[in-house]
Amino acid sequence: MDAEERRRELLKVVQTRKSVGLDELVEHLSVSRMTVHRDLDLLASRGLLRKQRGGASAESSLLFESNFHYRQEVYQPEKLALAKAAARLIEPGHVIMLDDSTTTLQICDEIAEVENVTVITNSLAVCEKLRAKPSTHLVLAGGNYNDTLEGFYGLLCEQTLRKLRADWAFMSAPSVIGTCLYHQDQEVVRIKRAMMEAAEKSVMLLVAAKFRTRALTQFAELSEFNHIFIDRQIDPAAAKSLQQAAIPFELV
Repeated sequence: MDAEERRRELLKVVQTRKSVGLDELVEHLSVSRMTVHRDLDLLASRGLLRKQRGGASAESSLLFESNFHYRQEVYQPEKLALAKAAARLIEPGHVIMLDDSTTTLQICDEIAEVENVTVITNSLAVCEKLRAKPSTHLVLAGGNYNDTLEGFYGLLCEQTLRKLRADWAFMSAPSVIGTCLYHQDQEVVRIKRAMMEAAEKSVMLLVAAKFRTRALTQFAELSEFNHIFIDRQIDPAAAKSLQQAAIPFELV
C-alpha cells in the first residue's frame, strides 16, 4: 500500500482498538518502526490521534470525526462517485456554492473543464484546489477561520453568503436520522442554512454511512433539496424509509 493507504489503515486500527502499541502497528503494517513513528507524528499533528510512549491512542469520537483531515481520508471512492454524479448538473456560466465537506470538495476536480464557473465557498480546501484554475472564478467567504474544520465561519461569513446568489448549493451532512439532516457544530449549521437560502436549488450528497451516525443539531429536511445523491451501499431499510416518505433520490 502507498503512504496514504497505510495511514488510513493505521487510523482505522487505532480508532477500532482505541490504544495500540508501536510494535503491533509495525507488524500489522509490515513497515519499519521509523516509518510508523513518522506516520504517527503526522497524524498526531493533524489532531487525529494521540502519540504516546510506545504507541498511540484514539482521540475522542466527536473531535476525530469532525476533523477535516480524517474526513478527507475516509470513503474516498464513494465521495468521488457522488461528486461525479452531482457535477453533471453544472453548466458553463453557473454560479455554485460548495460547503466545507470533503464530499463536495471532490466536485472541484470535476469542473476543471467547465468554462466560466463561479464557485462561492467557505472552505479553505476548495480555495486551494481552485485558486490556480483560470476557467474558474473563486469567491471565498471570509469570517473566523477554524483549523480543525479548515473553513471560515461566524457572522461575517453568514452575512457575505446571504448577500450573494447562486444557481446551485452543493453540500453534505455527517448524519441522517429518518428524513432529517444533522450536524454536531452549530456554527457549521448556520453556514449551511445561509448557502441553502442564497441558492436557487440545493443538492445533497450522502455517503451511505451517514445513515448510521448521530449528531446533535438538525439543520434541514431532505425534502428541502432539489437533488439527493446517495451511494449504493445504503442500507435497504433506510432506502425504503426514504421511498415511503416520498423523498426522491438517486443511487450512485
